[in-house]
Amino acid sequence: MEQVISNIINCLSEIDAGRSARVALRSVIEEYQASKADESQLYYTVLELIKRLNVVDLYIKLSSSAFSTKKIPFQMRAILRLATYYLKFEKKNLDQVYDLLSPHYFTYMNVKLLNILSAISNVTEEDLYVNRLDESSKISLQYFTPTWIVRTFIEQWGESFTKDLLSSLLFSLPTYIRVNTLKTTLEEVKASLDENNIVYEEDKDIVGLLKIGDSNAKPIPQLQEFKNGKIVIQQKASVLVPIVLDPTPGENVLDLCASPGSKTSQIASMMGDEKGLVAIDIDKDRMRILLERMELLGVKNVESIQSDSRNLPEKFMSFFDKILIDPPCSSSGTFNSRPEIKWRLRRRDLRLYTKLQTELLEAAAKMVKNQGIVVYSTCSLFHAENHHVIRSFLASHQNFSLRNTIPFIGFKSSLLENKAQEMYPHLHNSEGFFIAKLQRNE
Repeated sequence: MEQVISNIINCLSEIDAGRSARVALRSVIEEYQASKADESQLYYTVLELIKRLNVVDLYIKLSSSAFSTKKIPFQMRAILRLATYYLKFEKKNLDQVYDLLSPHYFTYMNVKLLNILSAISNVTEEDLYVNRLDESSKISLQYFTPTWIVRTFIEQWGESFTKDLLSSLLFSLPTYIRVNTLKTTLEEVKASLDENNIVYEEDKDIVGLLKIGDSNAKPIPQLQEFKNGKIVIQQKASVLVPIVLDPTPGENVLDLCASPGSKTSQIASMMGDEKGLVAIDIDKDRMRILLERMELLGVKNVESIQSDSRNLPEKFMSFFDKILIDPPCSSSGTFNSRPEIKWRLRRRDLRLYTKLQTELLEAAAKMVKNQGIVVYSTCSLFHAENHHVIRSFLASHQNFSLRNTIPFIGFKSSLLENKAQEMYPHLHNSEGFFIAKLQRNE
């Protein structure tokens, strides 16, 4: 247990320093070669704590008006947060917390911090709500979400829908795997899953997509099929995007923001890995990841270009039959698996994202052929990054029109003629996603 506690503290420290939760967890697990039981405990505790970080920190803040977590080192802060989580969410008493963290960890903490931990145990849940007068700030604590996000969501959908959505973001989503038809078949994958006693069911909407059930069988990343690129872990909403794009052999197709490459490889498989697919990404490291992934997944006929897509219209003016734009966004639809994002996101970030998203759409508008298709998708729940971007684009581009995002698996968007679609964790058992389809009509 001591090694597990040490790993939890290291993960929390790395996340606090800016690393993503998933990267920090994978790094620690690989370094210490954690057992399956320890890995499960590590994932659970770290993610559950990060999901509830605002309330954990509020307990600490209310314990002493003279103390600030911002003024102590990452590791001290991680220890204090973990102790608070154990006290308030796992309902352990002080003696149990001391035993779990042991004197070794408390050497990082001075007497004042130990006194604060004792004071934290006396802070009640009712104390959290003192001076929380408006409903949004109360919901913020109840569902562990920044208040500004709560207010924005209520403005978009109303309070009832927002509560249902926020509640669902606290739970893990099912794991989906996509069969990579460039290297295997659905029947071969199903036979391997059966052999490894892995529970699964075929998705009713998308052929070649399997939902993995709960079991004590071998984790998907440990399967040989995953290691050799025969299957891809990919959320259902993400798999839907290339299907809406509907690329076919013989077309010129552009993936505008391609890395890490799950959708790129799916597009390639739909095109029979024929020539005509171009994948672009701006970052050198992300391009390296993309190329490594294409090699693993057996994609041979993709032209990769490291560039800012906004600089390429002159080279590819009216060239592509179909373009996919999956731009950088708030990733608010992924709070289930990446809870640290909600604490780093600021309202001003949305303005930066929407500016970039609009500019990428402008570039795509110049590179797509007449009668060509542009599919715009985000893993965002904010209307500002979705509906508003598309409506603004259409208002200034009379030569583009909306098309149905077939097949409809999510909700049809009434704000966009019921032609775009949205997916929500609490309704569709997948990440939050938005998909719009545009056609150029000269």
